[in-house]
Amino acid sequence: MDLDMDGYVDPYEEAAAEGDSDDPDEDDSDAESDYEEKSFGLLKSGKHRVRNPDGTFRCPFCLGKKKQGYKIKDLLQHADGIGVSSKHRRHGRERANHRAFARFVRTDPSFAEDLVGITGIQGAITTTPANENYSANGNGKAKANVDTAGSSSVAAKVGPPQEVERFAWPWACVLAAGAGFNAEDFVGRVALFSSVEVVPLFVDEMEVTETFAIVRFTNDWSGFNDALTIENYFSVNKLGKKEFQMRDSGLGSVEGDGEGDVKVYGWVARAEDYDATTVVGRFLRKHTVLQTIDEVSKTELEKSGEMVAILASQIEEKNRYLQDLETKKNATELSISRLEEDNRKLHEAYNEGNLCKLPPFSFGSTYGIEFSCMLDMYV
Repeated sequence: MDLDMDGYVDPYEEAAAEGDSDDPDEDDSDAESDYEEKSFGLLKSGKHRVRNPDGTFRCPFCLGKKKQGYKIKDLLQHADGIGVSSKHRRHGRERANHRAFARFVRTDPSFAEDLVGITGIQGAITTTPANENYSANGNGKAKANVDTAGSSSVAAKVGPPQEVERFAWPWACVLAAGAGFNAEDFVGRVALFSSVEVVPLFVDEMEVTETFAIVRFTNDWSGFNDALTIENYFSVNKLGKKEFQMRDSGLGSVEGDGEGDVKVYGWVARAEDYDATTVVGRFLRKHTVLQTIDEVSKTELEKSGEMVAILASQIEEKNRYLQDLETKKNATELSISRLEEDNRKLHEAYNEGNLCKLPPFSFGSTYGIEFSCMLDMYV
C-alpha cells in the first residue's frame, strides 16, 4: 500500500494516546467544530483542489508535504488518522480540517465512483475508542458518528440501484369505471383539463367488467405536467389507481355519492398498465413506449440537438445563398458601371466628331437662325 508514513497516524493508536494540551485554544471543542464546518463548506464550494491531473488525490491541508499523490484509500486513511489523533500530537484546527476533509470525500457525489472499489475503508473511524482521553467532552464520538453516517450514505449510493419508474410515452392517463358506464362520457369527466384527446376503449359487452378510456397528451414536459395534474385530481378525491384496485365488488364499487353518479378513477399510465393483458395494455403497447424520465430527457435532448443541427445547416445554406447573391450583385453593378463608362465615352466621341463637321453658325436651330439674320442686316 502506497502510504505517506510521515502524514499518516494510526487512528486507534492516537485515540488511545494520553495527554492534554496546555493551550486553552486546543481544548476548545466548540472551536474545533467551527473549524470543521468552515473547512467542510470551503471544500464543498470547490475552493480547495483535491484531484491531481494524473488521477491521484492531494490533501489541501498538508501543502508542505512532499507527497501529494494519494490513492483514494490512502487519502482517507491519511485524513482519518490526523482527524482522530490526540491533542498532544496535533493542533485542534489541523484535526478539524482533516475530519472535514474525510467527511467531504465520503459524502461528496464526485467521489462516489472512486469509492466503489474500496472495501473496509468505511469503517476507518467508525469504531469509537474506549479511552475517554480521546475527547475531553465526548466530541470525538460525535465526529466519528458523523463520518460513519457519511460512509453509510456513500454505501447507499454505490449499492444496487433502485427500480426506476417507467411511464407510457407519449404521456397518457388511464380512466376507469365500472361496467355499464358509457365510455364516451369519459370526455366530460376530464373536460376541464388540458389534453390532446380522450380515446374510449370498447370491448365485447359479454366480457365487460370495467370500462376504460385513455387520455392522451403531448409528448413534451407540458404534457407530462398535464397528466400529473389529472392524476393528482383523482388522487385527492380518493379515486386513484390504488382505490380502483382495492374497490369492493358489486354496485357500491362503481356508484358515486350522488344519485346515479358513477365513480370514475384516473391515474398516469405506467409500466404495470403497459404490460397488462387488458384492453388498456393492448392500446398502450400499440401507441406508446415505456420510458423513464431520464430516457425521455435524453430523447428530447437528442431531438433538440437534431433540430439545432438542422437549423444550423439551414442557416449555413442561407448564408451561402446570400453570399452568392452578393457576388452576383457586385458583378452586375460592375458591369453596369462599365457600360455606363463606355456609353459616356461613346457620347463624348460622337459629340466631338460632329462638332468638327458642323457648318458655320449652325450651333442650333434657334441660335443659328438669329445669328444669320444679324449678318443679313450688315450685308
